[in-house]
Amino acid sequence: MPIDPVPLHWSLVIATYQRQQILQRCLRLAAGHTRPPRQIIIVDASPDWQRSRDAVLSTLAAEHAEIAWIYVPAERRSAAAQRNQGIRLADAEIIFLIDDDSLMYPDCAAQIMRVYEADAGGAVAGVSPVHVPLPPDRPQAAAGDAAERGTTKRHGRLMRFVRRLLAADDIFVPYDEDFPRHALPPALAQLPVTLRPLMVGSGMTLRREVCLREPFEEILGYYAYGEDSDAGYRASRGGALVTALSARVCHIGAGGGRLDRFVVAALGALNPLVLHRLYSTDLNRSRRRLRRMMARRMLILLGKDLSQGRFALPNVRGMLYAWRRMDEVFARSPEELRVWYPQVQKDLVDQS
Repeated sequence: MPIDPVPLHWSLVIATYQRQQILQRCLRLAAGHTRPPRQIIIVDASPDWQRSRDAVLSTLAAEHAEIAWIYVPAERRSAAAQRNQGIRLADAEIIFLIDDDSLMYPDCAAQIMRVYEADAGGAVAGVSPVHVPLPPDRPQAAAGDAAERGTTKRHGRLMRFVRRLLAADDIFVPYDEDFPRHALPPALAQLPVTLRPLMVGSGMTLRREVCLREPFEEILGYYAYGEDSDAGYRASRGGALVTALSARVCHIGAGGGRLDRFVVAALGALNPLVLHRLYSTDLNRSRRRLRRMMARRMLILLGKDLSQGRFALPNVRGMLYAWRRMDEVFARSPEELRVWYPQVQKDLVDQS
C-alpha cells in the first residue's frame, strides 16, 4: 500500500539590490501562490533598504499575514553572501532561491514541492522550474515589449550557427572529470521531471540541509557571476538535480545596480578560475579546460561586441584581463586566494 508523502514546507529567500519596483511584483506573486511559503526572507543590500522594507511590510505582509515576513539589511553586498544570510534565517525544509526579477506562476511552488515530497529518500538535492518568456501577471505582453518578456536569448540565423559551432552555451567546466551522474529516483518515474546538470539562480530550489552543507561561495562579491552554477554543481555531488516540467517561472532580467560591461566580463571570467582553484579535483586538468573554454568565449564575445557596435570591445578586454591573471589565480593557495581575490574585485568595481 503506497505511503502518503510527508508534507514539507518552503521558505523563499531573495537577495536584492536597488530593484524595489520589480521586487514588490516578485513578492506579490510568490505570496499569492496556490501553496504559499512558510516564510519570505528578503536580504537587501540597497542603501535605502528601510524604505523598501516599510513598503513591503505595510502592504504585502499585511495582506498575507499567514506568511512569516523577514526583511533585513545585507551584512555584505554580494548575491552569494546575501543568499547564505537568508538561508540561515530560514526554517523550512525546502529553500526557494529565485532572483528578485523572477516571476513565479501561481502553481510553481506546488509543482516543485510535489517532487520533493515524492522523493521520500532524499535522492534529489534540488529542483528547478522551467523558464518561460511571458510573465504570469501579464501573459498577453506584446511581442515587442522587451521589458515584459523574459530573458529568452534571441539570435539571428548566422549568429545561432556560430554559437552552435563554438558551443556558446557550454560555459561551465566541471570541477571533476565529468558531471556527477545520478539515476532518476524510481519514486519520481510518474512525475513530469527530467535530470539536469546545473541550476540557475533565477529559479533554483534546494533542500535546506544541502544549502547548509554546500553554501554559496562568499569569495564572490559584487557581481557574483557563477555562484548559482557553483552551488548547484557542488550540491549535485551528493544528489540529483531535476527540472519540474510543470513548474514555470519568467525571469524578466530587470536593470538596476549594474556594473559596466568590462567589469562584468572580467569578473564573469575570473570567478570560474577562482572557483576551480578552490574546488577542482585536478588543477592541471582545470587549467587546460578553462583555457579552451575561454578561447571559445573570446571569439563569441568579439562577435557580440562588434555586432552591437561596441568597438572598444569591453567584453573581449574583460576576458583578456582574466586570461592574463589565470596563472596568478592558480599559484595561490585557497587561503591566500580568500584574502587576495576580494581586493581584486573591489579594485575592478572602484575603477568602473
